[in-house]
Amino acid sequence: MDERLVELLGIYGLNEREARTFVFLTKNGACGAGDLAKAVGIRRMEAYRLLKRLLDRGIVVSTAGKPIKYQAETLDGVLSLLTDEQKGFVRRMEGARSELAGLWKQLPRAPKESFEQRFRIIQGREQIYNSMGKMAELASSSLELVLTRNDVIQAHVLGIADKLVEAARRGVKVRVVAPVDGSTLEAMERLAKSTDLRHSDDAPRSRLVIADGVQTLVSLVLDDSKGVKNERDVAIWTDSKDYAETMEGLYRVSFERAEAAAGRLAQVRGQVKFEERIAAMVAVVRNALADDGWSVEAPGTIRGGSGSDFEFAAVLTGPDGRKFGLDVVFGQRGSPVAERITASALKKLDLRDAGLVVIASPAPDEQTKALATLLGVSLVDGTDAVDAAAAVRSSVEGDA
Repeated sequence: MDERLVELLGIYGLNEREARTFVFLTKNGACGAGDLAKAVGIRRMEAYRLLKRLLDRGIVVSTAGKPIKYQAETLDGVLSLLTDEQKGFVRRMEGARSELAGLWKQLPRAPKESFEQRFRIIQGREQIYNSMGKMAELASSSLELVLTRNDVIQAHVLGIADKLVEAARRGVKVRVVAPVDGSTLEAMERLAKSTDLRHSDDAPRSRLVIADGVQTLVSLVLDDSKGVKNERDVAIWTDSKDYAETMEGLYRVSFERAEAAAGRLAQVRGQVKFEERIAAMVAVVRNALADDGWSVEAPGTIRGGSGSDFEFAAVLTGPDGRKFGLDVVFGQRGSPVAERITASALKKLDLRDAGLVVIASPAPDEQTKALATLLGVSLVDGTDAVDAAAAVRSSVEGDA
């Protein structure tokens, strides 16, 4: 605990010995310089100098008598003093800034030598994201990025996406290649308003940032776990123009092969709505069966006779243990859903001991209905959720 206290006091401006002295005096009460020297492991004269500094700053007080003893002030009082010290230090820094800048301009400059290219290894995802944000802040003409799915999410959370948008407003040409799906939809819609955005899943574990055709950051994602605190990610940053030109050539190929974001965003937006409708439908079915002893696992899996596992929007299990797979198929109004219904219904060929119910909207054609009947699949109209849930209940209880 003492080590952590010393570490925290260091944040307020005490060095290690000062912090250890304050902790020691607080724990042991008033003592002389000799006792403190032994406890902290320093010479007596050094202890006197240390105590005098703390005394002058109001962190300790001395007692009357011989030998003189010292005791610690209260923590609240000391933290207030140290905070005021730090505030004063910051004010002095701000006050000196303009004068320093003026004097700096008057410094004689050595002749410029040929530029030496620099390389730097960046360890840790948080440090990589900080570097990406700094590149976006300083870009003046172009920014080209390839981002992973997790990068897009974190860019939205950490404000890097805002820096890309701000760069675009400054006139920087910003181009982004990244996955567009339900998890990245919100962030990508934000970027799509200001940047040239493309969808691609071709580089799920690679990130690339090129700024102004000069700076390049290349990184391989060794651990694709979510979050920022990940030390396994490593990046290489360089301001080699030759290297940037090489990577720009590769980027152009990736960008041209990627899918335009507008259509993909509309598709994902629609898919998210379908998923929300499916979840709502399953919830209504759950409520309809709750009073009759049925359990509903959503989503769920049933193993077929061949040993293959089939996924369903939900698996319904009756009080007698009988199982039913439940699939929900929604399509755009006026669009055919027959192929998706058929794909779902064909699962019944391998479900020997389980039934299958498919809720569909809009209603399928007669041919699809006939196929469902032939396979022994209950096909339910999903236009109205309450009616659909009642039909599912009737179907499974009738077959159970």
